[in-house]
Amino acid sequence: MSTDNPAAVRLSKRMAELGLCSRTQADVLIAEGRVMVDGQIVDVLGSRVLPHQEIKIVEVDLLSSALTPNDKITVLWHKPVGIAAWPGAEFTSFFVPEQRAADDRSGIVWLKKHRSRLVTPLGLDADASGLVILTQDQRLAQKLAQVNDFEQEYLVWLNQVASSEQIDAMNAVKMFDEQPIKGWKTSRQSEQQLRMVIRANAEGVVPDLCDVAKLTVKAYKRHRIARLPLGNLPEGQWRYLMPHEKI
Repeated sequence: MSTDNPAAVRLSKRMAELGLCSRTQADVLIAEGRVMVDGQIVDVLGSRVLPHQEIKIVEVDLLSSALTPNDKITVLWHKPVGIAAWPGAEFTSFFVPEQRAADDRSGIVWLKKHRSRLVTPLGLDADASGLVILTQDQRLAQKLAQVNDFEQEYLVWLNQVASSEQIDAMNAVKMFDEQPIKGWKTSRQSEQQLRMVIRANAEGVVPDLCDVAKLTVKAYKRHRIARLPLGNLPEGQWRYLMPHEKI
């Protein structure tokens, strides 16, 4: 596809010239990701093409058996350390085809519009890595915002050996940030590694709870949200939520 060649014309105009649809209909189809030029999906309005290029309108069931163009997408991301993923933060630059996990089996075609209106109901600190859910589905976002209803599992690496007394002290905590903690449990994975399960979501909650027992955190990773595990998703990569997966 060309934008500099003087022979190039707007894709929507060319589609109308070919009798595929009206220019207005073409803009709708382009925005929905249902137009292919020389075998590639084009979803940017104002794109230009040359007269010899092949243009096709793609049927919805060929795009994906799991998603229609108007559906809202949900993404699972293995956030790396160094990026804060809290509501209002700008971190969608990672969401590009090059960072998509190779074993994403959703069959969903990536579209630029999937990057718009993404929200993360359950934030994750810049110092942490692990699972982040991004969604365009407002109902899902509102559901996840009820953090006391969903377990979050963390693996925590410490700078020192945690004693049984220190772990007991952590499990005795009943309040955080003036809010009651539900479903809170810390257990030992190894001498310097803990497994924490908590139903709370606030900046610094993991290191602050460790600080109660005078333990300092070397690193921590969110390994699970409710029924969704991080699994083998490589750090820095993302995949679409599969239709059969439940949160």
